[in-house]
Amino acid sequence: MLKSYYYYLLPESGYTGNYIRKENHYFVKYGTVADMIHDSKMLWGSDFNKVIPDLEILNDILKKGYWGRSAEWESFTLNEKEYLELIDILLTIPLVRPYRMIQPKARDITNKL
Repeated sequence: MLKSYYYYLLPESGYTGNYIRKENHYFVKYGTVADMIHDSKMLWGSDFNKVIPDLEILNDILKKGYWGRSAEWESFTLNEKEYLELIDILLTIPLVRPYRMIQPKARDITNKL
């Protein structure tokens, strides 16, 4: 089960759902990293186009503690088990254009062996 965290959504995130409280211009939420990614729409823009990045790239983002003008949180990272659970959750969110994974090419896997 994914851990939950406090995170802060800025108006620029376009978030319109429920939140715990409002602090200045932040919407304060408590939820999993899947909730935070979805609420902040951090993977929706042209940087990712709803493609879930690999664990290393995602952890680089999570370590920064913010995503543009969308969200802020206390820095953290995911382990591989948490990352796989996150993928399962994001892939099952019903959206017109859902989250997705891009499978590595066979030669990329072969080169790692």
